[in-house]
Amino acid sequence: MSNNRNSGNAMTQRSVFSSRCASINLGALAAALAALVLPAQTDAVTVVEYFIAGNNSYFLSGKPDEQKALDALPAAFKRTGTEFDAFVAKGGPAGTQDYCRFYISDPAKGVSSHFYGNGGSDCPALIAAKLPTFTFENYDFAVHTPLAADTCPAHAPLKIYRSFRPAATGVNPNHRFTAAKREYDEMTASGWSPEGVAMCAVSGVNAKGELKADVVRLLEQSTLGPTEALVDEVARTGFTRWLNSQLAMNVTRYTQYPWWDAPADSSLCKDDKTPPITPDKFCNTNKLTTGPLAWEFYRQSKSAPDQLRLRMTHVWHQILVMGNAIPTYGHAEFHQRLRDHSLGTFENLLLHFALSPQMGQYQNYVQNRPERDGVKPNENFARELMQLFTIGVNEISDDGSPKLDGKGQYIPSYIQADVESLARVLTGFGYPTKPGSTPSFWQGSSFHSDMVPFQEFHDVGAKSMFGGKIQFAAGQDALAELKAALRALVNHSNAPAFISKQLIQKTVTSNPTPAYVGRVAAVFKDNGAGVRGDLAAVTRAVLLDPEARGEIKTETNYGRLREPVLFWTAMIRALDVATDGVQPHSMTWQNAQDLFSPPSVFNYYPADYTLIGSALPAPEFGIYSTSEFLNRANAVNDLLYSVDQSWAVASWGPKPYVPNATGTQSPPLTAFLTDAANPEALVERLNQLFLHGTMRAEMRKSVVTAVGKIAASNPLRRVKMAVNLILASVDYQIQK
Repeated sequence: MSNNRNSGNAMTQRSVFSSRCASINLGALAAALAALVLPAQTDAVTVVEYFIAGNNSYFLSGKPDEQKALDALPAAFKRTGTEFDAFVAKGGPAGTQDYCRFYISDPAKGVSSHFYGNGGSDCPALIAAKLPTFTFENYDFAVHTPLAADTCPAHAPLKIYRSFRPAATGVNPNHRFTAAKREYDEMTASGWSPEGVAMCAVSGVNAKGELKADVVRLLEQSTLGPTEALVDEVARTGFTRWLNSQLAMNVTRYTQYPWWDAPADSSLCKDDKTPPITPDKFCNTNKLTTGPLAWEFYRQSKSAPDQLRLRMTHVWHQILVMGNAIPTYGHAEFHQRLRDHSLGTFENLLLHFALSPQMGQYQNYVQNRPERDGVKPNENFARELMQLFTIGVNEISDDGSPKLDGKGQYIPSYIQADVESLARVLTGFGYPTKPGSTPSFWQGSSFHSDMVPFQEFHDVGAKSMFGGKIQFAAGQDALAELKAALRALVNHSNAPAFISKQLIQKTVTSNPTPAYVGRVAAVFKDNGAGVRGDLAAVTRAVLLDPEARGEIKTETNYGRLREPVLFWTAMIRALDVATDGVQPHSMTWQNAQDLFSPPSVFNYYPADYTLIGSALPAPEFGIYSTSEFLNRANAVNDLLYSVDQSWAVASWGPKPYVPNATGTQSPPLTAFLTDAANPEALVERLNQLFLHGTMRAEMRKSVVTAVGKIAASNPLRRVKMAVNLILASVDYQIQK
């Protein structure tokens, strides 16, 4: 153990009989596990805790193959829900310590368990002592060690507490670890001896009842909405393993519409509403708007397996904002390129964003030329590339806090000269060549692939930025110079915190602490392997940070408003709503979030919006109003009760101008009918799924009472009442 009280020759009788994990006095099972030959492992691992009811003790394993074997024996070994990130033994980075595992067997005292000790003191001493009751098994995992008493390093901030349970009738003496301070305190109150922080991890979860709550919270942050099946899956597999499986998934694709040359006169592509109406007659809607793509997004939100990618791409399209005045096929191409690169590196994502002809047109830099006759290159994209997409307007520290000069004033991160230099870099790019045409800098708009560099229209003069810190030599290739400029912005000291804070705000909480921003920014700067801007690693850091994970969140300033799009996708997924996406898109348009059609380059809502009368950041409240609250409540009510009413068919039913239209149907709620006979059980089940167990007592009483007033012979009506009241509540509007 890392606590010196139990190390070396000071090892006491108490520590001899201690065990962090399950006692294994199950005969053949113990022999089978001891004989298990494990292949060499590399990289990070997740340490998982198991409970063995047969002797009321615990067992840790940091070996995936061993975990697989234990998971196949659920009657003997049950996951408790406690897990934390670690490294393969003998393979951890600097600052980590290998933890060894000893099997303890003392039949005379009825002890059969395991002991875990650190490789710096406990392991060598125990091996040298050759105690007959201790059998060395292996070095199980490596983990970060505390810097001092109960403090952890910034890169591994999660404290893993250790408690000792003395021997008692019917139980093995035992050590136990937990990532939850509340659980640690509860164990102390029940007779365990507290021993402080033994290990430090990047992330982990605890074994209390709030584990399920945290699973739901994770899925709210990392997907387009939790489902009961996915909650069970993540609880079973663990956070890190589930995230890693998501990162490895193939990319769900949008329909790739064929290239289409939009007529110069938009009136030639109009919606013909004369009966009979067919999709082909709605040229404008189906070829010149974002509608078909938004419909598909809502359809995919329900069943696409790569939920993490879909959610993070939804985040990124609100950071790397693009407008809507292009053909539908161009929107599909643009948002697919964001999906394809949203979990790669920031530099690569930024390059594909910058090369998109959609952005070239939106930001007026396609067909941008060097200065001529006193007319300088267009500066729109150059300015907003820095202001909005990479570094922000003022210098900031690694934790996102502003840097100030000697007079207490903000320090600009760039000046006009930098904008002009970057605009010169962004010259010489034309639309991709239309099918059947020859490359031409002057050809009309086309959006099916990257913009094409034309060197003869590129400013080849020498350039510099940021006070001469970045130099561009004369005569450079247009594409090479663009890549160099983007790399300079990615390497700018502002980029890690500027991007990390936005990712946190759009997934976890609108008001992250500077420490949270700093921890994620540190991963952005270096993923541990020298890579800057590794978005997979950054995403993990955002989602596994202690401020995102852990026990029930009670902080007043924690959380974020559910934006309209995610309000709808969460309902679609949790309630198993059958939809072609048309009505959800219509409803979110009414609620000021017309998907893929942000009103400006500043996104759907202002990034700096604060709650009225306070300085508390709350960006999504920028489009939230009294009418929005009522719109949401009405939408839930209509979905549950009115979809099949004659007056609602026109809105919720299939539209003749929509290809393969099905409309949106009221959910059958079949899965919840089993609990309808018991209002308390039904409300608690929905409380766990939608409010991660945080329903207030007065709200619970009101909902249970309302459900109980409906006859038990009408179970569907009971379920609808409970769902309606919970989803329309203020409590549900805030993702906490």
